[in-house]
Amino acid sequence: MADNNFCIDIGEKYTKVSDAKKVDDTLQINALGKIDTGTSFYISDLEKSAEEHALEIKKLVNSLKITKKNVNVVVPGSFTYSQILVMPQLNEKELVSAIKYQADQFIPMPIEETNIDLEIIEELKTEKKLLILIVAAPKKLIEKIQTTIEYAGFIPESIENELSASSRLISQFNKKFFLPDQGGVMVANFGLNSTTLAYFDPISSNIKESHNFSVGYHLFLKEISVNADTDEKKSLEILRVFDNKSNSTYPVEKITGPLIREFTSEVKRFVADKKISVIYIFNQIFLFPALCSFVTQTVGIPTKILDPYPFIIKTPTADAAKFELSLYASSFGGNLR
Repeated sequence: MADNNFCIDIGEKYTKVSDAKKVDDTLQINALGKIDTGTSFYISDLEKSAEEHALEIKKLVNSLKITKKNVNVVVPGSFTYSQILVMPQLNEKELVSAIKYQADQFIPMPIEETNIDLEIIEELKTEKKLLILIVAAPKKLIEKIQTTIEYAGFIPESIENELSASSRLISQFNKKFFLPDQGGVMVANFGLNSTTLAYFDPISSNIKESHNFSVGYHLFLKEISVNADTDEKKSLEILRVFDNKSNSTYPVEKITGPLIREFTSEVKRFVADKKISVIYIFNQIFLFPALCSFVTQTVGIPTKILDPYPFIIKTPTADAAKFELSLYASSFGGNLR
């Protein structure tokens, strides 16, 4: 990891900026902030959308008094495709060639329109093989991200997706997430339009398996808006303060019941053949914290918000964002690259 880099995480709902580094077993946060990404950024091909968002990013970075120019960028998992594979022990060039040769088997995009990145997770010495995380993204997406960062006046050093970045946070701070001798950990990236589940092995602390499905925060928000006849601002507040253990003015559990069942069913299938001690959820979960209780009840595994606060060096910056730090999990991981 390089101290001359910071991270810009351009999420679907929020763009997060963080300047952080690992200090022994703690995370030191020098700067932290977020702005709305805007609904048009990821759906518009117009260069204007990149220019406009670049201007907002530049304003945010300046307000945080970050003077660094080199940036590690994180993009949403919903716009990329991730796969964990066991491959022969080859050098990086040979691995890329081998992956491209069989890409149509696991990458649902034309190879000529795709950027492929790979990360060696672990060397399986007994099997003489490599465990690899492959991330594929449309070239147009990567070009837009690079353009946006450059318009903002920064130098993009790397671009990765949320799965790659958040996995680094879990692995590097494994003692904070794993319970001694009690099995592996499942981490759920509860995004705006989809959720990605990841299983981390208790021995290596590395990611071993992932699964994505199309249930995200936006669907819950939409159901509340339609069935409770409330605007987006009110619907957001209803989900944020809902507690399934207390009486609520709005029947949130009844309204979102089908979505909760679909979400918990996906989790239950994913953990079925694994020994899991705890489930962590991050990203948009701070906007619907009650979801953790529903997962615990249905799946039978303690489920909590992924909260980095206990191992963050306490400063006014960290304290100000204390209740939404789960939103920054991928951003913090991006700083650890």
